[in-house]
Amino acid sequence: MEFESIQDILEFAISKEQASVQFYKDLASQMSDQTTRSLFETLVRNEQTHIESLRLEINKLGYTVKPEEQAPASVYLWEERLELDDQARDMDFVDALVLAIQKERAAFRLYAQILGMTQNEQFAKILMELAEEEMRHVLQLEREYEVVTHRKD
Repeated sequence: MEFESIQDILEFAISKEQASVQFYKDLASQMSDQTTRSLFETLVRNEQTHIESLRLEINKLGYTVKPEEQAPASVYLWEERLELDDQARDMDFVDALVLAIQKERAAFRLYAQILGMTQNEQFAKILMELAEEEMRHVLQLEREYEVVTHRKD
């Protein structure tokens, strides 16, 4: 994967965030437990906020922002694909947290991998910021996991 401009990186990140929005929407729609559904709906809103931030960065650089479109299913291929099946419908809150942690870790690894392939300082800075954002998500979800699992003991 090769980027020719900062705009390319930001647009790639937007497509990743759009794929995450769709992924979490799909999961939320399958959840029978309201608490678990609410977790995924919150993650949808968080990812949508990231899209807005990335679009703003493109505007600040003086580039034209492409119109928002729903990410195609093929966009999921950038990460370790996390399959949804009928068992997801019966997922409890802890299982949902574990799945969300896995997904956010996969996003972090992707940005870290791309970061390792770039020599451009501007590109590296943006990729580092994106990787850090994904790690913040992981840490937030892991804190929630710790709270929930220790509460059950």
